Amino acid sequence: MSDKFTIVYVGNVNELEEHILYKSEQEIRKGKLGLWCETADQYVRQLSIIGINPYPESALDDTIADNTPPMVKHINKNTEYENFYRWGIQGGRTGNHRIIYAILNFHKVILLHHFHKRYNGLIKRRDLVPAESNYEDYCLDDPNLY
Repeated sequence: MSDKFTIVYVGNVNELEEHILYKSEQEIRKGKLGLWCETADQYVRQLSIIGINPYPESALDDTIADNTPPMVKHINKNTEYENFYRWGIQGGRTGNHRIIYAILNFHKVILLHHFHKRYNGLIKRRDLVPAESNYEDYCLDDPNLY
């Protein structure tokens, strides 16, 4: 097994990255580094950590020296897939970003769906449906072997 997981973009996660970069660029042009730059920095650092170890317990790993470990939770409700995880990014006024991802065949992290979580508690079924659909489409070409 490789030291790093391959990160695969599916669904609307790429649009989230583009939005964060666009807003950060605007802040830099104005000479005022603000919330969007902080969110971009947090996103990049956390994505790097997830690329090394995407499992929830990685946030407790002493080998990762980072002030903002990813808030990762295993999703075990409202879906039949046991390899789904939720990555949360507290963006302040930029939003409470949630990215649903799957770990496929112990070497790929598939970023499936981004949404803003505006409620407390479990991820609702309506937010999991797009992730499941994207995962099923992806698995047609690269099936889960386990």
